[in-house]
Amino acid sequence: MQKLATEVKVGLFVIVSAIVLIYMTFRVGDFSLGGEKGYLVYAYFNSVSGLDNKAAVKIAGVAVGTVERIELEENRAKVGMRIKSHVRIRKDTVASVKSQSLLGEKYIELYQGKDEALLKDGGIIYNSIAVTDMDTLITKLYSISEDIKVISSAFKDTLGDSGTQDSIKKIVNNLSKLTENLANISERQGGSVERIIKDVEGLVQQVKGITEDNREPIKNVVANLERISNDLSIIARDNKEPIRNTMANLQELSADLKEKTPGILNKVDTIVGRVERGEGTIGKLMKEDGLYTKLDSTLSGLDKYVSATERFKLNVGFRGEYMFDNRNTKGYFSLKLQPTEDKYYLFEVADDPRGRIRVTDTTDVTTPPGTSVTVHQITRDDKLKASALFGRKFGHVGFRGGLMESTFGVGGDYYRDNDNFRATIDVWNFNGDAGARKPHMKFTTSYTIFKTLFIDIGVDDFVNPKTSGPFAGAGLSFYDEDLKYILTKLPMSMP
Repeated sequence: MQKLATEVKVGLFVIVSAIVLIYMTFRVGDFSLGGEKGYLVYAYFNSVSGLDNKAAVKIAGVAVGTVERIELEENRAKVGMRIKSHVRIRKDTVASVKSQSLLGEKYIELYQGKDEALLKDGGIIYNSIAVTDMDTLITKLYSISEDIKVISSAFKDTLGDSGTQDSIKKIVNNLSKLTENLANISERQGGSVERIIKDVEGLVQQVKGITEDNREPIKNVVANLERISNDLSIIARDNKEPIRNTMANLQELSADLKEKTPGILNKVDTIVGRVERGEGTIGKLMKEDGLYTKLDSTLSGLDKYVSATERFKLNVGFRGEYMFDNRNTKGYFSLKLQPTEDKYYLFEVADDPRGRIRVTDTTDVTTPPGTSVTVHQITRDDKLKASALFGRKFGHVGFRGGLMESTFGVGGDYYRDNDNFRATIDVWNFNGDAGARKPHMKFTTSYTIFKTLFIDIGVDDFVNPKTSGPFAGAGLSFYDEDLKYILTKLPMSMP
């Protein structure tokens, strides 16, 4: 009777704890069982690289919703956003994908317009801002390097040619001869000049007639010019001191340019000479094809590194599982390295209160002579167990394998509801323990009720009746950008 009373107390304690945990989760996370609160709006982007489901949606830096789905529609990304019910989105709102830092997670920023019309559930935001990613910047940098090479080649071909100076001298001589010829023509063609003057007088008479015929429009133009002049006068009067400072600065700049122009020309001449001789970076680029090849290889390597760093994710997790059979809690700490969406490496440490069971057989000889007794001594050790697993995901199904709780093991996962729900089965310790000769098999169902909070329910070691038992637990799982930044700085290759 005492045992039954204790089990009832433990059960009531677990139920009350679960109710409090669920209530606090719903209260803090603004979550309800009646489906997602708020309404759904959509936006189209040319690229949403790095944006994940459950990413934040913000207005003026304040979170107003989350990304619920990302789909491809006619070669453009269609992003569905769940907006809180009390937040109203205008029809002329502009959506933009932003990053919290250089390697930080992406989110969507909404810029409200002035349109009084509001979006309803299922509405579409037609205005979006294209975000330049690192690949585009690398491409532009490559184009700039090509332009520098072309300009350097032009300098070499133009200024490095010995005939260029002769051509310039010929141009100067031709201009001098042209001036002399114009002077001679003016002296010999005096009558022609008089005719030109008469033609100009006739043109002036025609302009006068046009002016008389269009007197009223010209008056309006003059009035407008007068108003503009008055406005400029007011602006000049109100900003007299800034204009005076600007003029003084322009005078100083003109004086500096006048003093430094000869020196600048000399430096340009020196730079062109160095380029022609193959000195300096640009000169070497023009003379040595190997440097250009190295620059192109460096840019390609930088492109691959930035792309791998942007894809890389680091997840840190903590969870605890209450074992109902022995009334103890099993704790886990996990570190998940995810270089791509469908591949990850999982490192985990588990504190198992049951430990590892070992059996030692000893034989004692007793009286009467020849009689022996075999004693089985059962001990538990290795409470702290380690796991190192490699996993791949294929659609809604995933597989894992490697070191599982200090022995070889394999596992499988089934995902649904944008990976919020997961059913898992793990098998390890194929040799079995004392009293449990079959492999250790564990079935777990997990559901994420908030972005970083999840709950677990399942059965541990269900193929061994003596050690089988149900469990329930909860944990936290989040992406750590600081550790990700440190790991991407280490000298290791990322796929």
